[in-house]
Amino acid sequence: MQLPARIGLVTLACRDVERMARLFRELGWPETPESDEHHRTFQLTNGVVVGLYAASHYEPVFGPPADAFRGFTLCVNLESLDDVHAIYETLRGVEGVELLGEVEEAFWGGGFSWRDPEGNVWDVACAEGTRLDDRGGVYFP
Repeated sequence: MQLPARIGLVTLACRDVERMARLFRELGWPETPESDEHHRTFQLTNGVVVGLYAASHYEPVFGPPADAFRGFTLCVNLESLDDVHAIYETLRGVEGVELLGEVEEAFWGGGFSWRDPEGNVWDVACAEGTRLDDRGGVYFP
């Protein structure tokens, strides 16, 4: 059997799970009924679940989370550059969000990056030629 080409759950190791849960709630992301004080889960519209789990559970095996760039970004893809600009303005007013520059237009579309309170880097982008399905899944040409 081959490993399926899909990701269903992304768990973020957090120093402060509640702080991150508050951020996601403020963004309007729906928390699942299965969340508890140790492991928060948020159901995204495209079927992916984002989990928040205390970094202390991972540290004995993997070490503490890095304070610098972790080598990956999480991206929310949108349909248009106008949508990207609108989300940029929304995130300006969200506590704990650090905008990492202005919206940049590029030959491929455009977007911007931001950092959450735990140091994870997120992108918000639209890419020419991609399409989003009715659940927000991204398909490249």
